[in-house]
Amino acid sequence: MKIKRVIHILSVLLFLLAVIGCQQEQETAQAEGVVQANTAYLDNFGDPPYETKGRAYARVGYLPLRKNSNLVRAIPLFLFTDQNQLGHILETLTSGQLSLSAESDLQDSFAKNIDISVRSLEGGLLVLDLASTNAWSAIDLQPVVKALTETAVQFSDVTYVRFLLDGRPMTNMPEKGFEHNPEDVAVVTKPTLVDIAGTWHNDEEDLEEISVRFDRPITVNRFALYDNTGKKVEGEYFTSVLQMAVVIHPDNPKRFKEGSELQAEWDIVDALGRTNKGTTRLPLKHIEH
Repeated sequence: MKIKRVIHILSVLLFLLAVIGCQQEQETAQAEGVVQANTAYLDNFGDPPYETKGRAYARVGYLPLRKNSNLVRAIPLFLFTDQNQLGHILETLTSGQLSLSAESDLQDSFAKNIDISVRSLEGGLLVLDLASTNAWSAIDLQPVVKALTETAVQFSDVTYVRFLLDGRPMTNMPEKGFEHNPEDVAVVTKPTLVDIAGTWHNDEEDLEEISVRFDRPITVNRFALYDNTGKKVEGEYFTSVLQMAVVIHPDNPKRFKEGSELQAEWDIVDALGRTNKGTTRLPLKHIEH
């Protein structure tokens, strides 16, 4: 009886050790690769992709529509720091260098000539100071205000946004400031291809990789890439870490130069089940690492 009891105790201990080991492995895996999404990202783009190393933060920014600047729409943005996230997003939105397709109906440079700084944040009220070398009378501030307000209020500590123009309060502001308005926000449409980009080694002679980039994290149902003769580009194909690109390491990189015309055929779906497919012919764009 004593032997059986000892064996039983040992079995329980081994089981507990195994459970603890599995938990530690899961915690280690989560520590090595975590993408933390806020509500705005989840509502617009669903569950974020799984990051294999490090920690990333899935957030959104808002841009006005080209044909209807009364409306703004979300785009996904990934940050790799938990510090000054709003500042990083505002800088990205106003840089004029977002990765949008040539056919996008969003305004990339909606605030191209405006510098934005966070003046203060207290009690849920964010104050943004806008500065411009152009006369304010020549700038349509409505899309700027709507896009920046919706971008800011995705953060839980921001409820209202007030704007200063060159340090002075903007006229015709609500008493408390601007707040989230669902009527200003357009529904996110189906995913689409943005561009075909290449990176080269230091000697600028041999292509390192080709990235066919999409406007959000996607799952690829079908994909093929062809050169300007219609021949398939042979090589290693894989999806980028944040699932926003199909990356190709071509078997014969010397064949591809900046401006080489390539054709992508794609069938994709995003995390909320929105699908799209098409054939796109674009020149190979040069990008930096």
